[in-house]
Amino acid sequence: RVGSSFSVSPRYFFSASGPACSRRPFLAMLLISAGLVAASHPQCEDMKAYQAPYVTTHYNRSKHMGHYYELAFRDLYIGAPVCDCQHTYKIADAQDSYYEDFEQYCLGYRLASVITLNSTADVGVSNQTITWSQPNPPIPGINQVAFNTAIVAFKEVEGQSQYEWVIEFTCGTQQGGIFFDLVFPQGFVGINMYSKSGPTNASNLAEMKQAARDLGLGWAMDSWGWGFHEVPFKDCSFNPPSEKEFKCSAGQCVPTRWGSGLPLQDCLASCSSQIV
Repeated sequence: RVGSSFSVSPRYFFSASGPACSRRPFLAMLLISAGLVAASHPQCEDMKAYQAPYVTTHYNRSKHMGHYYELAFRDLYIGAPVCDCQHTYKIADAQDSYYEDFEQYCLGYRLASVITLNSTADVGVSNQTITWSQPNPPIPGINQVAFNTAIVAFKEVEGQSQYEWVIEFTCGTQQGGIFFDLVFPQGFVGINMYSKSGPTNASNLAEMKQAARDLGLGWAMDSWGWGFHEVPFKDCSFNPPSEKEFKCSAGQCVPTRWGSGLPLQDCLASCSSQIV
């Protein structure tokens, strides 16, 4: 998520090295809210139980890929006015997996993450991990956590190659770690509402919130724990893609995941030298 960043979609955390934030206050707030979190949500079920019936029969990964604005969320990062401008690029990976370049701005600093979603045997269900963050997340062992994440609903528009909106829901982990299990004893819960159109789209947001309620996930949009946040996109200057990294492939510079590539001009110079 880039410039200054953290991640998790579990996406972001204030970094110990961040100029405006520190690890200690963040961890304190997280621990204080842990009791509220533990007491406020149902036990996590098999992820298939949360999906709309059409997801298992009609989900198409290629239509899920592309750029999305995050219109609303419950996650490990904080809502406005602290953090704003959340958006992501979903990019196909090996087999049925994909990864995300996720970006937001907190207190004026860019926070970026790469999130990998490894497919499972169940359609639309993934194990989600943070594979790169800038700055590094302050929660001990967070990069080893594998979150249970599912596409629970989406909107397909005729003639459109990308879903108009997608809802992703997270409940529990495959592997947590002592600290993470202490903070979220009943499992971390997250819900992320993404829209192709934006950055604001009241109609898409209303449809997604209703779809979540219809699936019995209204409780995930209640105010317990960190709370559920709508993104105002106030004074956001990005014009997607705000930043890309590139690698040289067959003499050409092609986009690659954040943290693994070069700025375009550096890549062009590298490619030129390889051709020579």
